[in-house]
This record gives sequence, structure tokens and C-alpha cells, in this order.
Amino acid sequence: MRSARTILVMCATGNQGRGVVRHCLQRGQRVCAFVRDPSSATAQSLEHLGAKLIPGNFDDIEALIKASQSVDAVFHLEAQTADFVGDLQRSRNVLAAARSSGRVSTVVVSTAVKTGQHESFPGWGPAHPMRAYWLNKHEIENMVREAGFPCWTIVRPGYLLQNFTAPVSDVYFPNAMEDATLRVAWKPRLKLPWLDAGDVGAVVADVVDRPEKFHGREIDLAVEALDIEEMAQKLTVAQGREFKVHYYSQEEEEEELAKRGPMIPAQRWANEVFGTSANKSVKGASEFPLTSVSRFFKRNRLF
Repeated sequence: MRSARTILVMCATGNQGRGVVRHCLQRGQRVCAFVRDPSSATAQSLEHLGAKLIPGNFDDIEALIKASQSVDAVFHLEAQTADFVGDLQRSRNVLAAARSSGRVSTVVVSTAVKTGQHESFPGWGPAHPMRAYWLNKHEIENMVREAGFPCWTIVRPGYLLQNFTAPVSDVYFPNAMEDATLRVAWKPRLKLPWLDAGDVGAVVADVVDRPEKFHGREIDLAVEALDIEEMAQKLTVAQGREFKVHYYSQEEEEEELAKRGPMIPAQRWANEVFGTSANKSVKGASEFPLTSVSRFFKRNRLF
């Protein structure tokens, strides 16, 4: 049996990062959690689980190089801000530091379902509202493929169930806490691939255990493909409160576009690109133990 390996987890206090820390520790792997503020409650909770906290940020090249010297694997996902150019450079910093260590042999990067398919999106071009988002995801994947690591794996999560949890739920589903109504620009019966972000950790732990098996794989990750009315039904059962769906009219979409920034374009984009592909994401993830939507809703504080 392979001896315990050490993984450096970037964005360790986020939804995906916490899941990676938890799953890897449960497998007996050693975990170094790269965090901006080791004194934060979330960072302290990771240390309590058994992770070693490594302070730093993605602009600090020296901190990244130092953190990479004593680990076998690195998990990374883009820390998104409004600075897309800077975000991409920070990912370059992480991968360059890992490559320079001479020890890191396995890298897992998390992007998003549909990464790399941008040129097929309706209306794709310089004015596309999600252009920078998708080009960054695509470039990060290419950087991992071309960096020369002995083993690399790409994970592409679907829509995150954490979008239904407070406080971020009010961004995705405004006023749902008050009136149990999910207001969306998605079309009726549009099935989307859903995932508990923490389950990315189940995949990463497998990769760290058996990097050769997963080398070169690009894994779409989702547990169920459901439309928003099916999600409302599951919320109703889990919360003991009836949830309904309101589909925005064209006029309402334009009003919300002015107030909510990228949320409306992102939902319009989903209407154009998701068909049966949501089901493919679920089938491609069947080898991993993932949390069902109903179980997630029952276990978490929503709205």
C-alpha cells in the first residue's frame, strides 16, 4: 500500500477546499491548507480536523514556493475576483511554484462543467457576457495539461448546491427566504447538473491515493440532473415548507439584469447550452460517492 501522501490545498476555506481537506484527512493523507488568515474561524476549524495551516496568498510567490516544497500533490481552483487578468496570473503563480518544487507529482485542478466548449456557445465572441470567465477556465486547464507534472487530473463541477445556502442564496434566489419562491431566468424543464461542492474532495482523495489511475482524466462531476421545479419539490420535502418557482418575464429579466449583474446572463447562457449534457455529467461521475440533493437539503442551513 502506498504510504500517506501530503497534499497542499489551495482556497482551503472555500466550499470545495474544505471538502478536499476533510476527505483527504479521512483517507489518512496529510493535508496542508493554504489560507490567507490562519486566525479565521474557518481556518481554525480545518486545523482542528488535523490540517496544517500555511499562511499566504496567491500573489506571494515566495510563500507559494515554500508551501510547495514538502508536498506530493496540489489541489487548485481559481480564486475569482472582478480582476480576470489578475486571477489568471495567480493561477499561473500556483502552478509555477508547484512545478519548481521538484517534488509535486500530482496536480488536481477544479474548473466547471462546459469548460473548453466556449467556441460552440451561441453568440460567442468578443462581446459575450461570460467571455473572460470561460477563457480563464480554459486557460487554467491548458496550463495544467502543459506544465509537465507526472500526473494531472481536471475536475469540472456542475452547479453547486451551496447556492441554496445562506447568505449566498439571496444572490442566486432573491427573497426566497421571505416567500419560498425561486425566481429564475431558466426555462421550464431545463435540467442542470447539481453537486455538493464538498464532494470534489471525494474525487481529489481518490486521485491522491491513485494518481496514475486518474492521470489525464477530465471528469464532469454532478450527482443529479434536475430542473428548478424538481429542486423546489425537494426543498419542500426537506424544509417542511412549500417552495414555488417564478419564471421571469422578458421585462422582469431586463429589470433584474440591471440589479443582479452576471446572474441573468449566466442563466440565459444555461438555457442555450444545456440539453441532455446534464445527464452526461451525472453518468460520468457514477464511480464516486456523491451526496444526493435531498440529503444535502436536509443537512444544511438553507436560505
